[in-house]
Amino acid sequence: MTHWRQKARRKTPKQVADILRARNERRTAALIACITEVSSSEGPDGVTHGLVAERAGLPVHYVQWKYPSREHLIAMANT
Repeated sequence: MTHWRQKARRKTPKQVADILRARNERRTAALIACITEVSSSEGPDGVTHGLVAERAGLPVHYVQWKYPSREHLIAMANT
């Protein structure tokens, strides 16, 4: 219990790097799941930036920036 004049101690804030790392891991996991789903249902030729981004819920420009070609997308999912 704190005295009424004492300020309550705040939790230490998360570091920006930790927040960005966690977001990047979630995005990568979503991309891998969508790429494997699309490639298993439609084959490797069905994997496109637009389709994968739409199913993963990510912006198309982010996916195109991170993985510039279809081969990069497929290789990332296979590793």
